[in-house]
Amino acid sequence: MDDLAGKQVLFIAPQFFGYEKEIQNEMRRQGAAVDFLPDRPFSSPLLKAVTRLRRELVLPLADRFFMNAIEAFGRSRYDLIFVVVGEGLSTRTLKELRASFPGAPLVLYMWDALRNRRSLALNLPLFDACHTFDASDAKVFDMRFRPLFFSPGFECGATDDFQYHLSFIGTAHSDRYAIVSNVAAALPEKSNCYWYLYLQAPWVFWAHKLMNSAYRGASIKSFHFDPLSKEQVQHVFFNSRAILDIEHPNQIGLTMRTFETMGASKKLITTNQLVRDMDFFNPNNILVIDRHQLQKIPDSFLQTPYAPLADAVHQKYSIKGWLDDILSHSSLSVP
Repeated sequence: MDDLAGKQVLFIAPQFFGYEKEIQNEMRRQGAAVDFLPDRPFSSPLLKAVTRLRRELVLPLADRFFMNAIEAFGRSRYDLIFVVVGEGLSTRTLKELRASFPGAPLVLYMWDALRNRRSLALNLPLFDACHTFDASDAKVFDMRFRPLFFSPGFECGATDDFQYHLSFIGTAHSDRYAIVSNVAAALPEKSNCYWYLYLQAPWVFWAHKLMNSAYRGASIKSFHFDPLSKEQVQHVFFNSRAILDIEHPNQIGLTMRTFETMGASKKLITTNQLVRDMDFFNPNNILVIDRHQLQKIPDSFLQTPYAPLADAVHQKYSIKGWLDDILSHSSLSVP
């Protein structure tokens, strides 16, 4: 599918660091009229948590929200119903969408691990095409494997001008604090680094301190409680030689950070072993480390420049390449 010119698209996705807006912008850039709905249609933190933990309790409320919102859009047809994750979507709502818009392919993309959200597996048979960022889920649930993307704001050419040898920005979940601390100790002397370990509130730090052994010896001064804007994140990216990426220990798929690093033409130090199997893997650009047995970071890795990728590979993992790839495998036809 070359573009979405003249298409009417219903897009349902998580509101997650603005990525849903980037996807909408690309669809609109290609000529689509896009109606957007959040996949968890509740602003209450309590209801959001219940949706994650016991989604069956809130699905009747969600069903009413989706049907009312779609009716309010007033479309007589959609040419595509595109769902990312779809945490608040029930089989009932998906069946009603199918009945109301029989000409619209229902397409799913998972950027979370489905094996950790088994209840969503009930929805899979109702989609015409199911894609996932997780190679393991692709095999277990018979989905198509398609890694993530980088958005236009992270795209720039390689440069040898940088302020930080290595930077990390991310939520301090699981063992991230311990790994960041170990990486800092494993770096060559005089390495200039930028660390931004984010937690939602000071009480979260004390809870981790009490229950998570990875926080043993941690000081509250090592953490930040205000999220950085996308512009601030990009500023650090563009001023770094390399980016540190630490996936959740229960996650197999490559993180968005992996692809943003590629888009920004920066080197990557990552704990995710899967990256070795990707077509963009180049040991000059990507250093894979063991989260459990970290070795010294070679000085040569941080001193040598980034080796630019082939244009075709770079384009494949742009948001346009990601969207075009999904649509080309989703039986989208011109009305």
